[in-house]
Amino acid sequence: MDTASFLEYVAVVARYIHVLAAIMWIGNSLLFTWMEVNFIKDGKEAGESVIGYMNMLHAGGIYYLEKRVIDPVTLPSNIHRFLWQSYTTWISGFILFMSVFYVHGSTLLADPGKIQLTDLQAAGISFGSIVAGWIFYDRFWRTPIKDKPLLGSIICFVLIIGYAAWLETIFGGRAVYLQVGAMLGTIMTANVFFIIIPNQKKMMKALMEGKPHDMKLGKQAKVRSLMNNYITFPVIFLMLSAHFPQTYGADRNILIMAIIIVSLVVIKHMMNIYNRFSDWLYVLLGTFTVASVLVILLIATPSVGSRISGGGALKTSLSEEALLGKKVFNQKGCQACHLPTPTTIAPSLHGIWGKNVELADGTTVVMDEAYVRRSIAEPAAQVVKGFAPAMPAYGSLINETEMNQLVAYIKAIGQ
Repeated sequence: MDTASFLEYVAVVARYIHVLAAIMWIGNSLLFTWMEVNFIKDGKEAGESVIGYMNMLHAGGIYYLEKRVIDPVTLPSNIHRFLWQSYTTWISGFILFMSVFYVHGSTLLADPGKIQLTDLQAAGISFGSIVAGWIFYDRFWRTPIKDKPLLGSIICFVLIIGYAAWLETIFGGRAVYLQVGAMLGTIMTANVFFIIIPNQKKMMKALMEGKPHDMKLGKQAKVRSLMNNYITFPVIFLMLSAHFPQTYGADRNILIMAIIIVSLVVIKHMMNIYNRFSDWLYVLLGTFTVASVLVILLIATPSVGSRISGGGALKTSLSEEALLGKKVFNQKGCQACHLPTPTTIAPSLHGIWGKNVELADGTTVVMDEAYVRRSIAEPAAQVVKGFAPAMPAYGSLINETEMNQLVAYIKAIGQ
């Protein structure tokens, strides 16, 4: 097994573990926050040590759940703790990031049309900024700003968008979205590893020694857990964003990211306060509608001086049809695989128009209009040597006008 095949195998295994662990982790996070919101805080069933309780019907049975201040004298046994779902999600995600993006950082992370970086340099920027992001975030929320959560959250949001805008100057759109998602995901796991679990251990240690636990520790852990809860929806979108090329490939992709993050946080907040805010559903649906309309308009309307894949110098030489083809190229997700330089995923389309292309069956074909049209409609018919027949057939997904526009754009960047 060669290195490329081994890395593909690692990526498959890591991706499966990552998704499975993330489902368990996020499921736990959403459930515990839901329980916290819906606990009955008073009533005759609640004892003096009871903070809240609830009855839940599931699978034909009623479950009685109670949250209480633990008495050191009656410390319960078999306490379940939730930590490895978070750790497994991050570890498998990091392995996946390394096996797919870090080993091809010069093309899958960096955009060669913007900057020339080695694989190591691109990976260093990615990993270094993730570590720096956590350090800043943790120190930031240890300052007096922790007593002003709304202001602190707004500042953090502005800094995240600023970070994304900076990344956009060196990374490709897909990499920018994934990188921001990886940073936020790392912050979530680091909250668990450095704050939530250590505080839980300190509380349990005090209880086992027969001492009352420090309520401040529980409050700190709860605050970080609530932060994780609000970050969850944006992280899910950003980590799945490779499937949404219309967003990361749009001219205003950073503004689109900002709108999506804000809307998802507002939606999550409405879900958290629904039992004390009667109009929560209207706000939720309104936020979703407005955000969707804004994103659609931003995708459909190219900006003045829009970015051109493969370098800004190409912009002035593109015909009107080729410019429209570039839009189709981004909207259909072509740029997710066909980058300016070759990768293990798909061949580059830059600088090869009119040249011979070696196919998997040993034959050669000229990169011309006929070949491009057939490759778009029936990609499995003539697969380039060294690449898997993974491209979906677009013959029934685009019309003749879009096909002509795509061919014009591919010809322009291929010359």
